[in-house]
Amino acid sequence: MFYRVKQFIAAITARITKEDVDFVRTYLSQSERALFFRLKPYEQRHCIEVANKLKKMAHNDREMIRLGLLHDVGKTVYPLNPIEKSIIVVLDHVSKGKIKKYSKCKMVKCYYEHPQIGYHLMKKQGDYDEAFLNKIKKHHEKDVEDVGVCLLQQADNLS
Repeated sequence: MFYRVKQFIAAITARITKEDVDFVRTYLSQSERALFFRLKPYEQRHCIEVANKLKKMAHNDREMIRLGLLHDVGKTVYPLNPIEKSIIVVLDHVSKGKIKKYSKCKMVKCYYEHPQIGYHLMKKQGDYDEAFLNKIKKHHEKDVEDVGVCLLQQADNLS
């Protein structure tokens, strides 16, 4: 639970620096940046951290870095503030995932369905190959065999 307290403090104090903006500009197209910057600042910070971890883990692989930056864009459709996100994380933990059945609620939908929402947003946005889109869609699934998804999950869990 201490990890979650630390995560909450990081969320409410999250800032995006000029260096962060430059990093995003290096890897994302203009339309991707527009989508990325619709994320809440704490989600942007998280995605930048994931991308930086992937940069090291995947030896500067450009696609993996882009995945790190874009993996949570589905959260732009139902954005949560840090308090809402904290509530849903605690409820998920206490209910052992049983709150998933209340997916008509914005908070629940964002928490559980943002990978699928992100997949559809990116599919509408441009000409991406299905493998790239599937990594976004599957980044919270268990027992995934795709090495790229596994790396993304590791970086996501460390951030």
